[in-house]
Amino acid sequence: MSRFAVIGLGRFGSHLAARLYELGHEVLAVDQDADLVQAMRDSVSQVAQVDAREKAQLRALGLKDFDTAIISVGEHLEASTLAALYCKELELRVVARAVTEDHGKILEALGVDEIVFPERDSALRLAERLANSNLLDFIALGPDYSIAEVAAPVPFIGKTLAELQVRQRFNVHVIAVQDVLTGKVTMAPPPDARIRDSDVLVILGAKKDIEKFQKVR
Repeated sequence: MSRFAVIGLGRFGSHLAARLYELGHEVLAVDQDADLVQAMRDSVSQVAQVDAREKAQLRALGLKDFDTAIISVGEHLEASTLAALYCKELELRVVARAVTEDHGKILEALGVDEIVFPERDSALRLAERLANSNLLDFIALGPDYSIAEVAAPVPFIGKTLAELQVRQRFNVHVIAVQDVLTGKVTMAPPPDARIRDSDVLVILGAKKDIEKFQKVR
């Protein structure tokens, strides 16, 4: 079990905090808005009404005993910047939400360990999915590589992975297969795994190769 402090309880922060708690972790939810704090009281381990711009208030939370601080007050640049600065001074691992590229550069300069752009990344994933009818989900791994969930192409149905020679033909790796009817996921499927019309293929590869794979009809 890890200990997380989520600072900022807007839509992003509140959903993140509640889910981390559901996954069995200790979660401290922090915001200066009393109503937001009250709303999270039963969804996390503990809550605190604190102004993230105030170093003394943050230090009083005992954050030095936590594993990770997640700064999700992205819309409020001053609060986001100061909270990140104070948490890094406490030698915490810091993950911060950024809303613009410049905001991300500021957080990077402060030494933030991981910077996320949820609105931008969600928009890119949606665009990829809308542009490709058989693409169910898409995760970029840097500028060149991606993981994608693709509905099994019709020519694949009834054939084994060995027969399809996906790696040789398309230069992508099938890292998992999920049956959408049962929810069963087979990780690292063997060569004799036979593809069904209810299967979703999780593939890893260069973006250009995934695009080629998506065009199989």
